[in-house]
Amino acid sequence: MAYSLLGKDFTPPDIHGKVTGRAKYAEDFRAEGMAFCKLLTSPVPHGRVTNIDATAALAMEGVYAVMTADEMPEIPAPEHLILTNEPMYVGAPILAVAAIDETTAENAIEQISFDLEPLQFTVDPLESLYPGGPDARPGGNAIDNYNLGSPTIRQIKWTARDFGSVEDGYQLPLGEPIAEWTFGDVDGGFERAALVLDETFVTASTAHHSMEPRTCMAYWENGKCIAHISSQSHTAIVPYLARMIGIETSDLIVVAETCGGGFGSKGNGYPLMALPAHLSRKIGRPVMLRISRAEEYANGSARHGFQGRVRLGFREDGRLLAADLYVVQENGAVKGFRDFHYAGNVVTALYQPASMRWRGLGVFTNTPPRGAQRGPGHNQTSAIMEPLMDKAARELGIDRLAIREINAAPINGLVNGSQSALSSCYMRDALVKGGEEFGW
Repeated sequence: MAYSLLGKDFTPPDIHGKVTGRAKYAEDFRAEGMAFCKLLTSPVPHGRVTNIDATAALAMEGVYAVMTADEMPEIPAPEHLILTNEPMYVGAPILAVAAIDETTAENAIEQISFDLEPLQFTVDPLESLYPGGPDARPGGNAIDNYNLGSPTIRQIKWTARDFGSVEDGYQLPLGEPIAEWTFGDVDGGFERAALVLDETFVTASTAHHSMEPRTCMAYWENGKCIAHISSQSHTAIVPYLARMIGIETSDLIVVAETCGGGFGSKGNGYPLMALPAHLSRKIGRPVMLRISRAEEYANGSARHGFQGRVRLGFREDGRLLAADLYVVQENGAVKGFRDFHYAGNVVTALYQPASMRWRGLGVFTNTPPRGAQRGPGHNQTSAIMEPLMDKAARELGIDRLAIREINAAPINGLVNGSQSALSSCYMRDALVKGGEEFGW
């Protein structure tokens, strides 16, 4: 098996189907009598639905059903809901219409009247952390989602003293975190350091923007649900989707023949893939949902944005003696992912600080759902650390590659707060080899 692919020309097995058009995506599947579904979404970042009148829509020819959040299964907070009576971001689905075609469904949406009571909202985690600041959702403003199965939700407000303690308006306050760890003598490391960098950082949230928007076609046959979906997995999503539909996994058949991109956003289940199954069960027809590009931006997930502060203490020879990282994660309105936890792990894996303190929390915001995106927590941290390693090299008069070789993890390096041993690592070898190949 050694080098059977590296350095050789080969054709991935799915290429011929994709370039010839024979590959079938979820929206390519059809079934007799199939209906199409369209969504009515929230125009406000946070509100409460107080009334829905779908009488005119239901009277239209070709309209089969209107489905609201009242018909959805109970889903515990802060899970992402299929439909909701309390939308927490612009574009959150409030109700769905099933009709003979998409045009009829869209026209029916225009005939539905509804009342929304506006609620307080925030799009900035620091605004929510400020004393008396708005919360994005009920039940708490902060989340520790390291254990995705049972995330911890808490109410955390930093004090006015926290916000007033910074030396200038650009530094991040260091208030109460929701999770933290420390190893080594961090304070002693900074005292011994020849160079200390103290920087505040911001990394933007970026949409996954998969080429294929979320799509699902579902129908029922002999008590079982058959779902043709756009997914990165054939199996990992089955328990989630079955729970969202309200059936046993043995009663669900998933077909995920081809996926037009996911980048992490379709690795697990997403709520909208359950909606056609609910509508199909209600109207007794197969139902297709294929959302628009605009709806994909609202419901298709995005990488978590970070606001934070990092202190790095270096010895004269470039060795990283101490690191202190605080990350405030823009969590979106729902559960999100554990990026801010991974941020601390990445620093230890890349640069092996002799001591380190990590603190962080996720803060709910009235922005579209956030989730895992290629290298969750890793890419944000690289954007934070690499410019600072370059800055340290300049300040200390050390070559940029050399400072990375000095701090790179050895084969038996230690990572994260528990200082667990790496199973293997050839980072230093790769840096040396890369320098040779590029003539550094």
